[in-house]
Amino acid sequence: MDELEFRRQAYADPNNQEQDFIDAISQEAPRQSFVDELQQMDDHLAAAMKVAPPEDLANRILLQQNLNQFQRQKKQQRFHLAAAASVAFVIGLSLTFIRQPVSLGDHALAHVAHEAGFADKVDEAVSLQALNTKLASFGGKMEQMPGHIYYANYCDFDGVRSLHMVMDTPDGKMTVFFVPKEQNKSMSPEFGNDKYTGEAFEMGRFQIAVVGGKQQHIDSAVSMLRNTVSSI
Repeated sequence: MDELEFRRQAYADPNNQEQDFIDAISQEAPRQSFVDELQQMDDHLAAAMKVAPPEDLANRILLQQNLNQFQRQKKQQRFHLAAAASVAFVIGLSLTFIRQPVSLGDHALAHVAHEAGFADKVDEAVSLQALNTKLASFGGKMEQMPGHIYYANYCDFDGVRSLHMVMDTPDGKMTVFFVPKEQNKSMSPEFGNDKYTGEAFEMGRFQIAVVGGKQQHIDSAVSMLRNTVSSI
């Protein structure tokens, strides 16, 4: 299994137990560390999306049962008011369990951080024709080469099939994601952390996110993509 196929499978499922994937890990020492990092990221994302139930949940449920019993004993003319109060209580309780999803910007930053070592080494010298073949499936087209393209392939972006591109710029390598808007979530125009900075904008049926290092100036790359990429 070559490096590209190994990393594609690792991104898709770092807990993959298929024998060829396990054998591929043992072939290269750094691969185990890479898989461990992906598993840790999955654990962190899972933990971030968990909301602990209120400590007094049992008391709330008992209270609700008592309220329902009491309401049934009320006079008929107060039935609708009691029912409305009960529904409001249940809705309020339910809202405490809604998961707060990781933002798409945070997902982009995590994606770039975990493929940093890979992006530094790969160079597929992607042609404009090859790039547009993939980009067409998202309803987009690049009118001219933005510069040297080291890598362009499909990836899993927060559960959505997207296009992951690494390109050269006057300020160094930058990562670009083309993400369909089918998941009904939008990226913030600007996002970042202590290591990376990112900007995003919409183009037709997809969103484009550009991620670079904290010291890089990505405004020029964003401007270039706005003028070079079009929807079809």
